[in-house]
Amino acid sequence: MANGSGRPELVLFDLGGVLCRFEPDHRAAELATAIGVAEDEVHALVFASGFDQECDLGLHSETAILERFRRLGFSGDRDDLRRAWATAFVPDRAVIALAIALRSEGVVVATLSDNGPVLLAAIESVVTPSAIDKHVFSCMLGATKPAPAAFVAALEFLDARPQQTFFVDDNPVNVLSARRLGILAEQANNAADVESALRSVDLLRAH
Repeated sequence: MANGSGRPELVLFDLGGVLCRFEPDHRAAELATAIGVAEDEVHALVFASGFDQECDLGLHSETAILERFRRLGFSGDRDDLRRAWATAFVPDRAVIALAIALRSEGVVVATLSDNGPVLLAAIESVVTPSAIDKHVFSCMLGATKPAPAAFVAALEFLDARPQQTFFVDDNPVNVLSARRLGILAEQANNAADVESALRSVDLLRAH
């Protein structure tokens, strides 16, 4: 990547908390209904148990995850599981519009998200493809934020350099970790914060 302008060439957006509002209760409710158990039981079996974290690290394929849910009583197919999983992510239309604007200016836009293969398979139903060049999920990298390995692997995957990358996340710990690697990074919790952060590094010139 090279643009010769000194501006970031790549913008990495966190998914849950930046591009989307993260509302996991919606997902728990959908899964509980599909399985026929209480939401608390879904939380205990899938999330508190550490299984979801293993999925984020790429330790289980989408097929294996579906089989696990079927053993719990889930009667749906792969598409049903994807739809249920995706309900935890509600697109922030204003931030997505900013991503589209960046791409119109020639900036590469990608996600860097701690998520597993089910959401990765469903991601275009959550975030319009016109907003994102590439999705980079922890399940592809074998590491989650804020581990330095996650950022290093993401940059390698995207063929990007730290000093020409701008990272936006709602978690200050992740932001600090990125900065320690030489990545430009800012915390943002809403669309106004995101826009301000982008303008601070000379992006969105035409908007």
